Amino acid sequence: EALSTRLAAADVVRVDARATALVPGLPATVATAQGPVAADLVVGADGLHSLVRDEMGFGARRWSYPQSALATTLSHERPHGDTSIEFHTAHGPFTLVPLPGERSSLVWVDRPQETARRAALAPEALAREIEQRAHHVLGTMHVDGPCGTFALEGLVATRFGRANVVLVGEAGHRFPPIGAQGLNLGLRDVATLAELLTAAREDGTLAGLADAYDRRRRLDVGVRTVGVDMLNRSLLSGFLPVSAVRTLALAAARSVGPLRRTMMRLGVG
Repeated sequence: EALSTRLAAADVVRVDARATALVPGLPATVATAQGPVAADLVVGADGLHSLVRDEMGFGARRWSYPQSALATTLSHERPHGDTSIEFHTAHGPFTLVPLPGERSSLVWVDRPQETARRAALAPEALAREIEQRAHHVLGTMHVDGPCGTFALEGLVATRFGRANVVLVGEAGHRFPPIGAQGLNLGLRDVATLAELLTAAREDGTLAGLADAYDRRRRLDVGVRTVGVDMLNRSLLSGFLPVSAVRTLALAAARSVGPLRRTMMRLGVG
């Protein structure tokens, strides 16, 4: 909705139709129900089941977890202080992210059968379970938005760009919703692309942009993917030494100011 509002006020031609095929070239051609669209640069921001990724022949490494997530929005009695709250449980993270006013969004990761059970609850019954899991830190809660579920899986594309086509967001990478790293990674995709486009405008050519984008995103995506995957798997592990290491690391991050600030800077890139 916000993007549509910005587009309406910008000098941008919007083709409100589903893309059905992509033919690489200079320019590339995107086939739609309203006819072909030529483009000097194609940005594939089309999510997990990316047409752009498939049409370009970019492979992807995929894996799954024995988890699913429930997502919804809440209003609550106490102020959140613009602070995210994340509880790490034996079956996955329970994350509250602040919204404007006394509202928060929720992502609750658990076993698939438990996620399905909660999704079928009446809003008030669901709110009571959420309050209990949140240890009542935000007081009385009310579910005030739609409730959806999704399976947890991971994906990393073999390439993030080639010729005059690049991938951003979940078209190129996906992993469990821990620490907002999926969102942050997508934002850094766009920031990197904007930087490269600014340089290309100064140079007067897009040549080499997609290859440069691929090189610059590869390390960042790889490091974040491994880190989040290890943390999520450590939650699922019943092996005591693994749990002890995770607990000590999180305790240090909370109590040691310089370490916490360093982790925050790394988290937002």
